Amino acid sequence: MHFLKAISQRVLEPLRLRHLIQTSNINTKKKRNMKRILLSLVLLATSIVAANAQTVIYVDADATGSNDGSSWANAYTSPKTALDSNTVIGAELWIAEGTYTPLGINDWFTLRLGEKLYGGFDGTETSRDQRDPEAHVTILSGDINGDDASGNYSNNASKLVLVETNTPGVPDEVLIVDGITFYGAYSTWGAGAAFGANQSIIGSKELRINNCTFDHNLCNYSPAFNFRSYADTQMVSVTNCIFSNNTYLAGYVFELDAGSQTGGPKQALIANNLFIDNYRSSTSAFNSIGYINNNSPSTYSVQFTNNTFVIDSTVANGSNMPGIIRVISDNSTGDIVLDFDNNLFYTADSTNFTLVQDIGSIPATSYFNSTNTNNGGNWSGLSVLTNSVIDTVNAPFLDFANGDFRPTTAYNTQGDVNSYDTNWSAFDLAGESRLNPYSGSIAIGAYEYVSCMPTSATILQLACLEYTSPSGKVWNATGTYYDTIQNACGLDSLMKFEILIVLNPTVTVAPSGTVLMANQGLATYQWYDCATNQPISGATDQTFQPTQTGDYAVEVTLDSCTALSDCHNVVVTGVNDLKKASNLNIYPNPANDIITVKHELSSNLEVSIYTVTGAQVSSTIVSGNTNTIDVSTLPAGYYILKAKAGNLEHTEKLIIQ
Repeated sequence: MHFLKAISQRVLEPLRLRHLIQTSNINTKKKRNMKRILLSLVLLATSIVAANAQTVIYVDADATGSNDGSSWANAYTSPKTALDSNTVIGAELWIAEGTYTPLGINDWFTLRLGEKLYGGFDGTETSRDQRDPEAHVTILSGDINGDDASGNYSNNASKLVLVETNTPGVPDEVLIVDGITFYGAYSTWGAGAAFGANQSIIGSKELRINNCTFDHNLCNYSPAFNFRSYADTQMVSVTNCIFSNNTYLAGYVFELDAGSQTGGPKQALIANNLFIDNYRSSTSAFNSIGYINNNSPSTYSVQFTNNTFVIDSTVANGSNMPGIIRVISDNSTGDIVLDFDNNLFYTADSTNFTLVQDIGSIPATSYFNSTNTNNGGNWSGLSVLTNSVIDTVNAPFLDFANGDFRPTTAYNTQGDVNSYDTNWSAFDLAGESRLNPYSGSIAIGAYEYVSCMPTSATILQLACLEYTSPSGKVWNATGTYYDTIQNACGLDSLMKFEILIVLNPTVTVAPSGTVLMANQGLATYQWYDCATNQPISGATDQTFQPTQTGDYAVEVTLDSCTALSDCHNVVVTGVNDLKKASNLNIYPNPANDIITVKHELSSNLEVSIYTVTGAQVSSTIVSGNTNTIDVSTLPAGYYILKAKAGNLEHTEKLIIQ
């Protein structure tokens, strides 16, 4: 039977709903936008050999430059050339969108120096965080001749990525695969068709697989990936991946094998993954999704959290009780401890599968001593796990037939929050928040289901001169405003904005036409000559009286805001200065209730007071050389005082406290 059996309808059709999985033969979309890309764990790579060696190597099938991997323009056009040319332990391969195939059936992409593989680039990024694997799908394909549609798979590559063993210095490296689709590897022997070693044990201590899809790969064992390591300390994390339509001739989708004879800790995390329609073609061998072997004297701890497992007897090819996990411990002191939390198990034909099958000659597997809480599904065997939510009648998904694997209300808030660490991933498999943003709850399975409602919010916003709302409205005055935008669910969100405009850079011209006053109080000022665009030395008060005709502006600074006013024209005429001619003295300034006007003229004075906007608020005829004016009724603030006697005038700023 050919391994590339017809893709089930529930996986084939991409749906428009943002939460749904969108899977096809070689194109799986799991993230909505760049902000939802899961953050890859960062490793400091050790550089060796060449002085000009790169830690980032660029690969783009469309590159036309020198093809030396030094930049996107000069990228290698094949991952194989990039890997074969690399001399740097732990180098990163940034692989642009496109489909990349090995040159021959046994001419694979080979990791010799612990290289890290990152996909999902468009070929312009300067950091990994800028990539978008949904929009720019990177595929490593075994369909060398592009003829899988005709049913000819015998000429497919037998492996996609081979991890070599025992390279000096590599055991300290962490293998990372992020944002890549592995499709169409075909081999009737060996293991790790899409990614891994053959039968050998490698030296690397850690493997991280994130944001990947393993689709339509075939191998004798573990067509998706294997990790067989002799490192003393081992860690494997597989997060936010889809395993679909893979075929294994004898056993399981993936394999974890601790070959070390030393007692360091061995750990694995399998979280936020979907396993669906993976297929065992032989009825004589045991079927399982995962295989775990511990050949070390220490405990191998494996955490399964918030995964969705979909399997039925048709996909299992008629085997009885095919189990999810197959375990074996070949060391008398080394046991395997499994912990299942918040996982969703489903079979379309109600076959009651075995959860764990221990086949070790030295049985040492435990999951009853683990937390094992809040799993769910239609397997009655889940009753052995604590707080399982079991429904043998109803499907646990919103729309199983059309690929909507979000949980129904029976499972959408029933997960155990304490069993999930958001440091693993802040998002579910569809790119939604892993924890419900409204209730803080967590669903059972790989997908959240958040019931959305219209939302509202009030926002206090400080702005220097103006504020632009999320929808593009511009407000330049202090006040209350409203705007409507769409929330994360596509529903209206009414936003109320309390806007405080910090800075007012306008200028008032005094009635005399010769005094300028900045309307913004309690700020820092610098007056400018608009003819030269240069600051005027010493002109740093709120008011400014030019000595010659010209255009003038003021720069106002308040807190962190700075603005320049418009230019204002001032005409300085030959009017005699009253202050000099009469020894005029007006005090106190600032004043509270009374100001005193004192001069040496023999005639009366007319003293007028204006607001900074030019409105007259007081006019007094001062007789005698000393007189007072009552200003107690004036509100506190800045005013312009103008004194006049015949052709003599004087204008100054008056402050009322």
